[in-house]
Amino acid sequence: MSINTKNNKFISYLIILITFFILVLVTKNEILNFQEKSDLKESYKIELEGKKQKLTEINEKKTMLNKSSENIDKYQLSIKEDEIVDYLYSYIEETNRRNGVVLIKNISILNSKQTEIGFEQTDINLTLIIPNEEKLKTILLFLTSPKSKYNFFINSFNYPFGKINWNFTVTVPLKVLHK
Repeated sequence: MSINTKNNKFISYLIILITFFILVLVTKNEILNFQEKSDLKESYKIELEGKKQKLTEINEKKTMLNKSSENIDKYQLSIKEDEIVDYLYSYIEETNRRNGVVLIKNISILNSKQTEIGFEQTDINLTLIIPNEEKLKTILLFLTSPKSKYNFFINSFNYPFGKINWNFTVTVPLKVLHK
């Protein structure tokens, strides 16, 4: 009986070994496919993270371009003398209600000329009679404000500064760049 049980154990071990061998042979391809898919998944995750990062960079650049396009639109307008005169007069009349009266003595708008950077440049000389420096500062801030309808540039400016108790005349040389 001991021989029979030894044979049974041997046969059992042999059957288990053959079963394990068959199991390995059958599932080898599945295990390799699983490993390959796991590696692909990991590489796709890395690639996805890189593309997400690139997308956020592109979206940031897009928002920067959208913000800068607001500034570009100011250069796309056409300059009409009557609109500029109305624009300046309406603001000055609006501010005359507070802190002194500003008078427009003269507005001269010169013909547009082509610049070397591809824009047209219109020069405007605005002569004002100003009651005080505070009023002059508000007008200059209005003219050079980023929220202004036109992009006015002041290339040189002089005025009698200090404690002045009377009205003084100021000439403001403005430049407007446009297409």
